[in-house]
Amino acid sequence: MKVVSTLLFIFLFAFNSDAQYEIKGKIKGLSKSEVYLAHYFGYNQQVIKDTVVANEVGEFEFKGSEVLPKGLYLISFLKSKYIDVVIEDPHFSFSLDTTDILKSINFINSAENTAFYVFQRRMNDLYAQINQPTLSITSRKNLQLEVQQFQQQWKKANATLFVSKLIESSFDPEIPVYSGSLKSKADTTKMQVYQYQYYKKHYFDGMDLGDERMVRTPFLQRKLERFFKDLVVQDPDSISRESDMILSKAKNPEVRRYIIYKIASTYENNPILGTEGAFVHLAEKYYIGEPALWDISTVRRMKERIAIIKPLLVGKPFPKMYLTDEGGKEINMSSLPFKYTVVFIYDPECSHCRIETPKLVALKDYFKAKNVGVVASSIVRDKVAWKKFITEFNAGSWLNGIDIHVNSKTGKEEFYTDFRKTFDVYSTPVVYVLDEQKRIVGKRISVENLKDFIQYLETRRK
Repeated sequence: MKVVSTLLFIFLFAFNSDAQYEIKGKIKGLSKSEVYLAHYFGYNQQVIKDTVVANEVGEFEFKGSEVLPKGLYLISFLKSKYIDVVIEDPHFSFSLDTTDILKSINFINSAENTAFYVFQRRMNDLYAQINQPTLSITSRKNLQLEVQQFQQQWKKANATLFVSKLIESSFDPEIPVYSGSLKSKADTTKMQVYQYQYYKKHYFDGMDLGDERMVRTPFLQRKLERFFKDLVVQDPDSISRESDMILSKAKNPEVRRYIIYKIASTYENNPILGTEGAFVHLAEKYYIGEPALWDISTVRRMKERIAIIKPLLVGKPFPKMYLTDEGGKEINMSSLPFKYTVVFIYDPECSHCRIETPKLVALKDYFKAKNVGVVASSIVRDKVAWKKFITEFNAGSWLNGIDIHVNSKTGKEEFYTDFRKTFDVYSTPVVYVLDEQKRIVGKRISVENLKDFIQYLETRRK
């Protein structure tokens, strides 16, 4: 941390330094307090690049030999207050008063930030007027027109600045007026389809996916999340197709890495059933298929993750689970006569398993009526603990199994099942639902939702 005295501050202001970045600030209302400089990495993560302590009159300086990556930064102070600043040429100064930051802030030697705060001040003023409850309809329309005119004029005047791209990236596409007739309900539906399709097609028009600075803003993450949440059907084919479309436009390696990571991480363990297929598509095509984007360990981990997840995708046959029952007899799951099979994988000492097990036992009558069987497997190879668990929770109606097998030649116990690698068990309990052919139709379904899920499967069969 660096403490800057008033005299030194004046000296540094006048000194022409060769530092890679030199940002001087004076904040009225700040005294001997920490100030942080950080860049955005999406909207919910910031990367701190420097920390200083202001002097008694709120003066401070960020200065260093490291090259600051360009983008949108924040300068944070007084715990809960901050300002956004554009870092393009990181040699500028600013001052503000904490009693009215937006009105008082002033920049020297920064066209980017001067334009940025001109835009914010004017938009703040206009929307304050528009939101007055007593405003007439005509006045509101006039003000809305003034907003549009100001934005157009501002963008034209600042077209060469990064801040213009920044503001543009935060806007939604404007949908042209529908030219078709609106005489029937069918016409209205056509208009809505037209609006949806246009909006979706042009959603990323204002976002320059070739500019790596967009990674260090809140807007790219927001755009991605909203697009996939609100505009994309949540099935693996649709998600994969739209991901490919976006990535076809993202040629910059840093932007490309960010988009791949954000989408893949969203669908690796997504609660929406079946969407893991999109993760496998992304991992195979963009991690394994484009190794130059990643370090060797990342590609290796992806290969390992795909090897686990891919055989467990919805629609795949359930991998062979080597279990013996309470009498030591091998369990052949493929021969079970149930319409649906619930596979419950647990640890007898797991607290969450002990909470969920009574709920699953309580579904006994419902499962019997629907021809649903339960195969319960302990991941702990301890017969005493396993049998104690079955008795304690009155789970004798289940087909209870454990991965303990006695070698007929040596008489020794052997273990055959790797629950982590074969069934993706990294926490317990884990629930799979299988159909009559023992194909996976559901995975990681909560016990509370099992009844509704079975009903959903029954409805889908009709």
